[in-house]
Amino acid sequence: MIKLRFLSPLLVASLAVACAPEASTDTSDVVTPEAVAAGLLPAVVFEGGAPTTYALEERMAYYQVPGVSVAVLDGGAIAWARGWGVADKETGAPVTPETLFQAASISKPVAALAAVSLVEDGALALDAPVNDFLTGWKVPDNEFTADSAVTLRGILTHSAGLTVWGFPGYRKDQPFSDDQAVATNAQVLDGLGNTGEVRVYKVPGTGWQYSGGGYTVMEQLVEDVTGAAFADVVRSRVLEPAGMTRSTYEQPLPEARWGEAARGHRGDGSEVEGEWHTYPEQAAAGLWTTPTELLTLSVHLLEIQGGAITGGVLSREMLQAMLTPNHQGDEAFSNWGLGFGLSGEGEGERFGHGGSNEGFKAQWTVLRNAGQGIAVMTNGDRGSALAAEIIRSASAAFEWPTDDFDPRVRARKVLTPEEMADFEGAYTPEGRADFRIVVRAGDGALVVAVPGQGESTLHAAGDEADVFFDADDGSLLRFVRDVEGRVVAAENGSGARFPRAPQG
Repeated sequence: MIKLRFLSPLLVASLAVACAPEASTDTSDVVTPEAVAAGLLPAVVFEGGAPTTYALEERMAYYQVPGVSVAVLDGGAIAWARGWGVADKETGAPVTPETLFQAASISKPVAALAAVSLVEDGALALDAPVNDFLTGWKVPDNEFTADSAVTLRGILTHSAGLTVWGFPGYRKDQPFSDDQAVATNAQVLDGLGNTGEVRVYKVPGTGWQYSGGGYTVMEQLVEDVTGAAFADVVRSRVLEPAGMTRSTYEQPLPEARWGEAARGHRGDGSEVEGEWHTYPEQAAAGLWTTPTELLTLSVHLLEIQGGAITGGVLSREMLQAMLTPNHQGDEAFSNWGLGFGLSGEGEGERFGHGGSNEGFKAQWTVLRNAGQGIAVMTNGDRGSALAAEIIRSASAAFEWPTDDFDPRVRARKVLTPEEMADFEGAYTPEGRADFRIVVRAGDGALVVAVPGQGESTLHAAGDEADVFFDADDGSLLRFVRDVEGRVVAAENGSGARFPRAPQG
C-alpha cells in the first residue's frame, strides 16, 4: 500500500490494575466533547492569515469519514469518551465509545509490551540473535547478516534491516484458501501471502526503515518461546492486566463480535469490500480496540511510571527502557523507543503511535509527564488528517503544555497556469503500473488525486522551489527535475519516490 500523506507516528488517578478507569466525575473544569468538536484546526495557516476553525461534522463530510471515536485523558484520568457518526453507513448504527475499530499499527507498541515482558521473564533477550529463539521459522542468513544479526531490539526500533513496511490485509469475506482462514506467519514471512518475502536487505543496526515485516518475525518469536497463540499471549500479558477487557488480537475477528465493529470506508466514502480486512499479521496490524481502552492502557503505564502500582504489565525500569530512544546520539532513531514512537520535551514529552489499515485510521498520543493525551479512531481512509485536526483542537482546549500541535504558519505562492503546467501529469511508483497519482491544475494551486484517498489541494511553498504542501494535514510533495529542468518525479514527506509517467 502506498500513501501520499505521511504523518509522523507518529496520554494518571489511582485505579485498580484489572479495572478500566472511569471517566472523571468532576465536570467543573472539564472541556466538553462539544467544545473540542467545534474547534478543529488545520495543520497550516497561511502567512498573514488567521487560523480557521471547523466543526467536526463538517470535516467528517469533507474527508468522507463516516464515524469517529475519541477519548481524552486529562489530570491523569479519562475525562470523557464520545462517538460521532456511524459505524456502518448501510445500517446507520451509531459510533459509541464501545464500538471496536482496527488499531492498525497502534498494534505494534501494544504487542511490543508482550514481547518485552517475555524479556523481563528471561524467555527472550533484546540483543541476542532472534534465530537463537526461533524454531518454527528462522531469518534466512545472507551477506548482510554475516557479522550482524537481527535482534529483538532491532525489530522493535525498526532498525533490523528487514523488508516489507506494511500489509494490505485480506477481505473479511475471502479466506486465505479453501481450507485455511488466514495465512500462517511462515507463509507471510516467505512471501506466500499478498506481500513480498521478509528478508534482511541491509546490515542490521545500520539504518532505520519502518518494517511491519519485522513485527511478524516478532510474532513468530513470541509464539515459539511460549508455545501459545500470539493473541492469547498478548491477552494474558497485556490486555487483561491493563484492563483492556474488550480488545483482541484475534484474526479473523470472531463472528460473535462482528456487531461490535465499525466497517471500514474508502476515501470516497464507499465501504471497504467485505466490510473490513483481516490481518494475519497480528503484531503489526491486528488489534481491535477502542479509544477508551487505549487510554485505559495509558493510565496503567503512567501509574507504573509514577510508582503507583507494581505487578503491572512491566516493571518501572523496563517500561522506562521502552520509552527511551534506543539509539542514543543517532538522530535517525531518536524518535523510537521499543515499539513506541517518541517526541516532545519536558511537560510535552510523549509516547504513542499512529495506525493505517484499509478503511481505518487512528492516532494515539500520551503526554507522559502531564497526565494528558488522546486517542482518536476513525473508519475512513482519510481519517488521519481528521484525527490530527481533532488532536490540535484538544491540545488547544485542554491547554497541553506544548506548542507542537499548533498550526504551522507557511508562506504560499499562487501559481500561474503556465507554472502549473510544469507539474501536471501522472506519477507512478516503479513496479506499480496500477497505481497512478494524477496532478492537475486547480485555482492557483495543484490538485492531486491519490487512489483511495480522494483529491487534495497542494499549495506552492513561498520559500522553496518545487515544494508543495497540503494545508489540511501539512504533508509535503517535492518535485524533482532533471539537468534540463524537466519535472521527472515527485517525492512525498516520507521519501517515497514517484517517477513521472511518459506523457502523450
